[in-house]
Amino acid sequence: MIFPHLSIDRRATRIAVAVPLAVFAGYGLLSFPGLWASWQVSSIAPLFVTAWIVAAILPLMLLRHARPAVTVSTMAALAIALRIAVVVVADGRIPLGDARNYVVLAQHLIEGRGLVIVDHYMGVEVRALYPPVYPILLAGWGATIGFSTASLTLLATIVDLATAGAMVLLARMLGNRSAGIAAAWLYLIWPSVLLSAPLAQKEGVCALLAVLLAIQWIRLAAKHDAGAARWYAAVALGVTAGVLTLTQPGQAPLVMLFGLVSAAVCGWRRAVVAGLRAVPFAILVILLPWWIRNALIFGAFVPLTSAGGYGLWIGNNPDATGHWMPPPPQLYGMPEIAFGKAAAALAIDWIVQHPADFLRNTLAKAVRGWGVAESGASRIAGLRPAIVPVIAPLALAVSQVAHLGLLAGAARSAWRRQTPGTAVMLLLVAACVVQTLVFGVWFEFDERHRDFATPFLLLLATFGFADRRAGPVGERLVRMRLE
Repeated sequence: MIFPHLSIDRRATRIAVAVPLAVFAGYGLLSFPGLWASWQVSSIAPLFVTAWIVAAILPLMLLRHARPAVTVSTMAALAIALRIAVVVVADGRIPLGDARNYVVLAQHLIEGRGLVIVDHYMGVEVRALYPPVYPILLAGWGATIGFSTASLTLLATIVDLATAGAMVLLARMLGNRSAGIAAAWLYLIWPSVLLSAPLAQKEGVCALLAVLLAIQWIRLAAKHDAGAARWYAAVALGVTAGVLTLTQPGQAPLVMLFGLVSAAVCGWRRAVVAGLRAVPFAILVILLPWWIRNALIFGAFVPLTSAGGYGLWIGNNPDATGHWMPPPPQLYGMPEIAFGKAAAALAIDWIVQHPADFLRNTLAKAVRGWGVAESGASRIAGLRPAIVPVIAPLALAVSQVAHLGLLAGAARSAWRRQTPGTAVMLLLVAACVVQTLVFGVWFEFDERHRDFATPFLLLLATFGFADRRAGPVGERLVRMRLE
């Protein structure tokens, strides 16, 4: 067997993954007519949906029947054409919300003002509301190439290519490189990924770091390194975990959840030892400088960001939907740290006073956040000056159809015959779902907060279609490589 310590209940795991994904897909399907009507989707939308499906499937067919040069050329041409189309739509337009604020933060870093921005809704300057990694990356990029739409798209494309490469590597480690190539291609043209490309959004970086984190944990489970190699692995795991934590603090529990997957694969002892070795590097290299900086600014320990209390209120108030909301007026002008504490107190008070509403709202956030794919269309619709009205509804139609297909495909894969590699992928998807439902859904929670799971869902879906072709040969290759 590839992973001798992998002793999970396969049936229970399949049910635990397939049932939630099926529920999310069912909700998304039932929501489709309402979304279609509210967005006033044009009657030509089926043509665009069909065109995207053809663009997605054609290179996958060529992978099996055409020369590699033809396949690569086709993939490159389609990917470039789709990204150019998105650039044309977004060029010269100013986004709202975080996509604008991250550019401002990066510009302030270049000017030497630090990670600071005036939040007009809060009425104060904020210095720890945004995690630092993505603004620092954006500042380094912008200082060299600028912040034009083309520049931002190029940066996002590089990140997305790195994610696609990491997906292929992870699939190869699990014995199904062909599925990894298929999933990587789909990721590069996935609607939510494409629609984020021309904007300063950190979700692509979060997805890359999540896949790299999974690779580090699975590599530790699969290899018996000795001496210096163990510490190199610990450095890689610790740095990846720290960078992810300071890119999207809400995903910090993913480090532990992927560690549990590693423990299921290699046994508890090796996973715990590997995790303990990585902790000092995550703290010393990544987290400690941020802690010191915040202590000097606020005179208090701010471990990640100051946004926790505000996020809790956004997710828990009488009008909460999971989407961002402006803060209550009585908090306007309060200092940053005090603002977060006061917002958290309001949220907790509402939860205590309305427990049934809290549970109903939390459940609604979960299924809506997982079952609907309209955030990309919303971002495009929010550009100013406004785009041609028909574009955003068409983007919504393509995004929702693709997302429903992904959820259905991943749920289908969960019921198929499982090779050991597919079982590990199931555990990784389960960890992603648990991350959102156990740690994320209590706060502000919409589609972008589960975007990090897209690479894993794509891999699981393609594993289900490709694992039969990989068969025992693929398993023997993995066994030779890992043992």
